[in-house]
Formats: sequence, structure tokens, C-alpha cells
Amino acid sequence: MTQVNRRRFLSGGIAVAGGGVLGAFGVSGTAEAAPDARPPQVGGGEIGSGWTFVAADGTAADGSVLASAQNVAGLKPAVVPGTPLTSMIANGEYPDPLYGRIVTDTVPDSLKDTGYWYRVAFRVPRLVPGQRFWLQFAGINYLGTVWLNGTRVGTVEGAFKREVFEVTDIVAEADGVAWLAVLVGKLDYADPPALPSYASGVTRGGRNGGPTGITLKNGPTFFCTAGWDWLPTIPDRDLGIWQPVTWRTTGPVRVADVQVASTLSQDLRTAEVAVSLALDSAAGESVVVTGSLDGQGFRRTVSVPAGASSVVLTSKEIACLRVDRPKLWWPNGYGEPYRYRLAVGVESGGQVHDERTVDFGIRRIEYTTPMRSPSGTVSQCLAITVNNQPILVMGGNWGLDEALKRIPRDRVRAQVRLHRDANLNVIRNWNGQSSTEDFFAACDEYGILVWQDFFCSTEGPPAENVARDLANIRDCIVRFRNHPSILLWCGGNEGPPPQPLIDGLDALVAELDPQRVVLTSSAGDTGKNPVDGYRSGGPYHWVPPAQHFSLNDGTQWPPFHNEVGSYSIPTLEFMRKMLPEASWEHPDDFWADRDVNGNGGNGGGAGYLRLTAERYGEVRNLADFARKSQLMNYECIRAIYEAPVAHMRSAGPYPRTGVIMWMTNPAQPSFVWQMYSHDLEAHSAFYAVQHACRRVNVVLDARTFDVVVANHSREAVRGRVDVSLYGLDGAEFGRASFPVGGVGPADRGVVGSVASALKRAPAEVAFVRLVLRDLRGLEVVRSFSWVESPGREAGFAGLDEMPAAAVSVIAGVSRGPDGGEVVVDVRNIGESVALMLHLQVYDVRTGERVLPATFSDNYVNVVGGESVSVRARLDSDQVRRHPRVGVRVDGWKIDERASRLRGRGVAVTFNRDALDVSPAVPEFGR
Repeated sequence: MTQVNRRRFLSGGIAVAGGGVLGAFGVSGTAEAAPDARPPQVGGGEIGSGWTFVAADGTAADGSVLASAQNVAGLKPAVVPGTPLTSMIANGEYPDPLYGRIVTDTVPDSLKDTGYWYRVAFRVPRLVPGQRFWLQFAGINYLGTVWLNGTRVGTVEGAFKREVFEVTDIVAEADGVAWLAVLVGKLDYADPPALPSYASGVTRGGRNGGPTGITLKNGPTFFCTAGWDWLPTIPDRDLGIWQPVTWRTTGPVRVADVQVASTLSQDLRTAEVAVSLALDSAAGESVVVTGSLDGQGFRRTVSVPAGASSVVLTSKEIACLRVDRPKLWWPNGYGEPYRYRLAVGVESGGQVHDERTVDFGIRRIEYTTPMRSPSGTVSQCLAITVNNQPILVMGGNWGLDEALKRIPRDRVRAQVRLHRDANLNVIRNWNGQSSTEDFFAACDEYGILVWQDFFCSTEGPPAENVARDLANIRDCIVRFRNHPSILLWCGGNEGPPPQPLIDGLDALVAELDPQRVVLTSSAGDTGKNPVDGYRSGGPYHWVPPAQHFSLNDGTQWPPFHNEVGSYSIPTLEFMRKMLPEASWEHPDDFWADRDVNGNGGNGGGAGYLRLTAERYGEVRNLADFARKSQLMNYECIRAIYEAPVAHMRSAGPYPRTGVIMWMTNPAQPSFVWQMYSHDLEAHSAFYAVQHACRRVNVVLDARTFDVVVANHSREAVRGRVDVSLYGLDGAEFGRASFPVGGVGPADRGVVGSVASALKRAPAEVAFVRLVLRDLRGLEVVRSFSWVESPGREAGFAGLDEMPAAAVSVIAGVSRGPDGGEVVVDVRNIGESVALMLHLQVYDVRTGERVLPATFSDNYVNVVGGESVSVRARLDSDQVRRHPRVGVRVDGWKIDERASRLRGRGVAVTFNRDALDVSPAVPEFGR
């Protein structure tokens, strides 16, 4: 079997390392002493294989026995990092409960009612004089007690706190092998499970956090696993060693922490870098701090006392810490997110004691702008400026990275990359539930700013142990503060934490990271110099696009909205994957466990189905629901972002400064609050976000039918907007051209209106195509909308009466050492509009979708005679696993006989399952 580890997702099987007495338990992290007379003192590795586990109430053995070579009955292979449930799934005890099943019917909720022992044996080096040995835990949920070679070495308290234990004396007595045991304690407070009910119209009893919310009393844990309106109750509550366990050797002086703080001048021409080292020395001595920044080396001799101490390096001592004309870290869409690399170490007598490498960014953030509130007072409102460039925040909320904490690095990077590709610039890490080094490193790489919440929510009582909460907050700040992606710190969700937590958080940020702003909660700030002008509060359900434009027309307070969302139905293929076949055409509790009731908005799942039918005509079957929902997704979610875009900066009196959609990343397979599905397939919601958040855009105001040019860039936009209006038959019935005299940087401008022209539409439904061209007449960006004719609003059922479109689709694939690229050329060879033409890459052998495979554009709209070319990038692993790929095509209405499909080394086919919308299922949605 193959070892399951954090670098793979949903892979199965666990290896037990073979070989003699250790074969039963496994040995990893091998590090042999070097043959040289003066072996290096610095080394280490991850203890990632060979783990076993057992429920604490299923064994009488204690830590002294488990942390030894004694045989212990009942141990089974474990996934580390992972949770008990992920280990049980890997061992075949339970199927994956998120697909085709109701979680609480599949896995007993009693998994939460015990702690768990984890055990592993790993090789250790033979220590040389002065060498020290450290055990490092990056995250245990919820409480951990650590034993090594029969000795209790310490505890870990709270899911988000690291612990480092010096175990030099224990390892020095070991004979090349150390036995590690960790008791993961159960939660102190836990509710019974919250159960799904489709008929109720609400999710899991209509209450987040379980029946009483008592789980929040535990303090720093994954409290959302008690059950939320976007997450089922997770039976083991994601207990376990959920982050890596590593070991490390150093010399007498350990570098316990490195803080890098940069101060960028107002003119962006120079940056001062300060490096603070926290050192832990076994004895007082003189050492040399060595290092390099961007290739420039430095050395400085310092005296280090025994115990904990600190050393601060600035440009006064180290010339290269003053950076002239620095390369800046920019948010996505504004420039390269450049990162500098600092290498730093401590040595004496030519022997390196310890060394660290830190990647950091140089950027300058301003957080507020003065704005007169409705009360008449002028307050400092949340409005982000980075490197002197005003940034309209266009973000997404993450509730949890993955329901069962199956978060290998590659998956986390892919999730963040999708946000980059969707043109977003912020992720709000809701209640800090996704706080990992992999997450922040990916945000650094892709230019995504992070609104970092901490661990308090209004959905239950506050944490009982305030000191534990603050200790976890302190460690999070210290651990992640070097990441340029972190925008701000925030106390919690939708309401203020208790005052001791507020005071403690404010003091911690002032002490540890004073360059960043700290907010009391996502709903408001009560700090010494409070930040105003932002709120949470929805709507969280589907509303017409015009309503979002009304809520964001520049007259509504406040200007920054950090939670607003909608239903977001995935593709037909994914719905069939996440539901049992018996439920495909019959919405039921399986749908409810996938959150179709949302928060009760739209009347729950049944109400949303009725709304879809009212807007787009009778829903005939699951395929018809899928295609109509893609249009529902697109028009509402695009408006969530386009409405603020159309009313930023010069719109008044309250111009929009930011919007963060609830949510963009799904923790589980879901019908709501996402822009891609749990298996990372981008459906229409993703492309709605991508289109709305382009840095230069042309927007049709869904309420007024004004044509707005939005400019997030640093240069003025000039040119013209060409407007074309089409009827249901595809014939053009109107056109106009509006000059764009100059829309300034980070601003918007209304350039014209199509309201009167739409009143002359030949039917109740019309299509509007907007093309922004530069001064040379070259296309910059285009936008396409289907709209109701003003005064004749009757929904979009008429779209089913439009003639089917004839299209030519030609696809090819190229492969290279770093992956491949699928190129698809689409042309409308008929007269009718090709509406929401959807492309999928699939494996020809299996028929399965190749994921993630995000096109440069998708759900494309093409009028007669028009063509587009789109691309999907495949990485080298995808090319290896899928040697023969194809492209599937579906859309609103396609004339298959009149269409032409052709492949160049790649199959091109119609997605007939998705196009099979005619057979009516009378019971569907009832």
C-alpha cells in the first residue's frame, strides 16, 4: 500500500514500514550521524509515516507504555497529518461520507466522545557534544499530551498553537530509535449532531454551531464542525494531529523565531528592513549572526546570554538591510507579488548552530479613508491602499479549507490559485479555521491579501479559557506575521468577543505586529482608533441582480461589505457525484446534507427550485436544473461584484470600498456559497467572478442600464464602448458607441445608457454586448448580458423559445515537460446566440473530468459570426495521469446537427447528458 500523507488528496492506503522489530510500527525521519569528525549540528525531518492510532477508551495502555517498544493491542495505521476519521476512511472502516451519503447516517457521532492515542517510532541521530534535539508540533486539535521514550515531555493546548519541546536528554539515551506517543484529548464541550432535513427549509435546525453552540466554549478548535449552514456535523470534530510533526537538531544556540519587518518610504524608492532574532542558548557565549538578503551577505558578532534572548539587526549595522528601489509585493492584478529571501544563521568556531530562511515581501498598506457617515460625523472608513494604489477589495470568504482537514499542500495551492485566476485580491480566513503555513505561503505567491480572523463567533458562548485563546492568538501572530499576504487581524465573526479577549488581542498586535491594523470583529471595531464603514450581514440567498446594484449604488451605508452570497449550483456531473442516484431527480435529505436549504433564504431548497422555475421556466429534470442554475449563478454572483465595481471611488456619497463574497471555497460538496465545487471544478459562478473582477471592465448596471467603465489600474482608460443589442432570434436590433474620455486610475465612469434602446426590444428578453476598445480600436474587454426589457419584466422563460445555436468547436492539445495546454476555438456559424457555451476537459478512457482544469474563459456567449479562443492549462502530473484527453461541449440550446466538432489530437464531443433536458420528471422538485 501507499503511504497517505498531506501531499496527496483523497488517496487511499497506509504503509507500515517493514524491517525487524520496527516493522510493526514504522520508522521515518531517518538521520544518520555523518562520518566526518565534525558532523553538522543542524538537521531534521518530518515524522510523516509509520503512525498508528487507537481510541483512548479502547486501550488500557498509558503514555509510558505507548512511547516504548512494548506491544499494544488494537493499534491501526494512522494518517498524520490527519484526523481519526481520515485514518478510518483510509483503513476502509467507513466510506467517504461527503459523497453519496448523509454524514451523520454514515459515521457514528460517538467518534467525538473519546480521545485518541497516536504512536510512531522514528530514527534519531547519534548526538554529538553540544548538539540539541527538538520535537516540533505544528498543530493538534484539541489538546495534546506528548510522551517520548516513556517520558512525558509536555502538552499542546488549542488547535492553532505550535509547541517545541527540547528532548535532548531523552534522545541522547536512545539507541538510534525514539518512540513517540501523543494523546489527543477530546473536546471539553460538545453538542449532539445537527441533522439535515430537506422538508424543514432550513439547514440543520436553522442554528449554526450545533443545537446550543456550546462547542465554542472550548476555545481554539474547529468549532464549525459542530454543524453550520455550510458544513454537516463532522463525527470526530476534526480531532487529531492535523499539522505536521517534525524533529530538528541544532547546536547550543537555537533560532526560535525570525521576524522581518520592512518600512517602505512614501515615494516607494527605499525600504528599511529590520530583522529580529529570538534565540535560545544552552549557555552564554559569543556567536556570529550570518546571513544574506537578496544575494548580499552579512556577518555580525553578538554576545548571547544563557536562556531566551533577542537580537535586532537594522541597516545601521547591516548595510544591505537598506534596499534601494525595492521590488514590491503587489496584490493580484496590480503587479508582481515579489518576495525577497532572507537566510540567517548563528555560528561559532566555524560550526553552524542553527539557520532559518524567510521569504517576505516589501509593501506599504494604508487602511482607511475619511468619510462622512449618515450621522454626519466624519470617521475613518475601511479602504485599502497598497503601495499608494487604492485597492477595491474583491474577496472571498473561506469557512474551512476542507471538511475533514484533508489539505495537502498541492490542494491548498490549487484553491488559492483559483482565487488568483478569478481576479480576486482578498481571502477572509473566517475565524482562523484555515490557518496553515501552506495557506499563507500560497497567498503570498499568488498575491492574495488575507483578512485573518481569530477564534470567536456570535453563534455560541465565548471561550471559557481566555488565557488559552490568547496564547493561540499570540502564536498565530508570531508564526505568520512575516507573510506579506496578511492584510489585517480581526478578533472574530459578526460581533465583539468578550472584553478581556478584545483587550488582549489589541495588546498582542501592538506588541508583536504594530504595522498592521487589528479589528474587533468582522461586524465592527471598538478599538482605540476605531475603523468604521464595514459590515457583514448578507443577503446570503439569491436576489435579482438589480437588487445588488440598489444596495451598492453609492447611497447605502456602509461602503464595505464583507459577507454577501448566493446559491451556487455545481455542474450536472458533480451533482451526480455528490448525491446517490436515487436522489438525482428527487430532492431529499441527501440534498439537505449538501446544504441546499442554505440559511433558509429563498425558502430553502424547495423555494430555490420554485424560484428557478419562475425565472427560467419549468425545471424538467436534473440536467435542466443544472443548466438553468448556471444562468441563475452567473447573473446574481456577477452582480455581487459588478455592483461595487460600478460604484467605487467617485460614486457618492458612500463609494464602495470592498466586497467579500460568502463564500468562494466550499469545505464540502455543496449547492450554495462557492465559486467552484469541492473537487475544484469551476462552474459558472467562477467565471461570473472572473468576469466581474477584471481590472479594466465594462459593466451594465442591472438596475439603471447605465454603461459603466470600471478602472482598477494605475493608468487612465480612454477609448470607446461599442454596444450591440440582440433579440431572441439573434438579430441585432440596436447599436451605439459611447466615447470614453478618460476614466481615472482606481475609478469608474458612466459613459452612456441603453435603457431607452432596450424598451424597443422585439421581445421581453434581449441580449446586450458591450465591447470596450482602446484609442486604436483594439478590444480591451467585453461583457455580455441577458436582460428583461424595461417595463415588460417577465423573467427569462422565453429563452427556451430561442432557436438553437450552431457552433464550430475545434480543439487541440500541446504537451511539454512542464505540462500541457488544451486550446479550443469556438465560432458561432449560425444566426442564433450561442448562450453559456460550456467546455469540460475529460479523460477519454474513463469519461471523468480532468480537474482542476480551468479555462481562460468559459460559459462563453457568442453571437452569429463571432469567434473566441480559450485555453486550459494541465500540469505535468495531469498529463501523466490523463494521456488521452477530450473536450466536451454543452450550452443553453445547441443545434447538434448543424454544429461542427473537430479535434487535433484530442476528442471533441457533445456532453449529451448535460444537453438531455427534454424528458420531464413530474416528481422533480416536489
